[in-house]
Amino acid sequence: MLDNWEGWQILVIFLLPLIFLFRRSIKILYFDTYQLILKQRVEFKDRYDGDIKYVGGIDISFIKNDNINACISLAVLDLDTLETVFSRNEMIKMTCDYIPGYLAFRETPHIAQILKTVKTQFPGFYPDVLIVDGNGRLHKKEFGLACQTGVTCDIPCIGVAKNLYQMEGCLRDDDHKSSIDKLNSPGERFEIRNVKNVVIGCAVRTTAGSTKPVYVSQGHRVSLETACHVVMKCSRYRVPEPVRLADIMSRDVLRQLQVNG
Repeated sequence: MLDNWEGWQILVIFLLPLIFLFRRSIKILYFDTYQLILKQRVEFKDRYDGDIKYVGGIDISFIKNDNINACISLAVLDLDTLETVFSRNEMIKMTCDYIPGYLAFRETPHIAQILKTVKTQFPGFYPDVLIVDGNGRLHKKEFGLACQTGVTCDIPCIGVAKNLYQMEGCLRDDDHKSSIDKLNSPGERFEIRNVKNVVIGCAVRTTAGSTKPVYVSQGHRVSLETACHVVMKCSRYRVPEPVRLADIMSRDVLRQLQVNG
């Protein structure tokens, strides 16, 4: 039966089942390689034009019991007044499965698209700095969502997470909980270090009303000091306003869809 087949055709026939069987491992290998390339371009120091006037926040919310259809929202606020100067919502479809440690491959393409739309159609409201709901340098490869978004979109970016990204040398243990208990006032923080004792983020208490910190880390073209300063300056509640409002907006859009649907 195979006598008239070319060698490459036979090879494909035998390789296809293996590719299917190991598709997750192949995908992770591709992700690792791609991240390694992008990581060469990341900058963990301040490099932005002029003063920071507009701060953007991104959040993605999913339709209930649906991990494909979602709404991505961008809220752009004036850093001094915390007034919303621009907002945008878009319905999106996820094309990449969620794999722990590789959230950026699921979300960054959609973040890049909404930023491109704003830059093209509403350039006056393009954010000077972007905050994402996720980690930056506080990541097992020191290259989380905020880093990949920052490098891909060439925008100063900050990662803010509500929970500690646990990894070797960075655990939510008794010492960590004890450090949290010592954060008594807004603005107080402690450094998060990796197994090599390198500072990769900070736990920051943002308000008097919230005893739980947020975890701030550099994404791209922003120092850790600037990242913490921006987060504190735009925090009325535990989560900084740009991200908090983006979350509210995206959930409202989905709620309206369910009501009208």
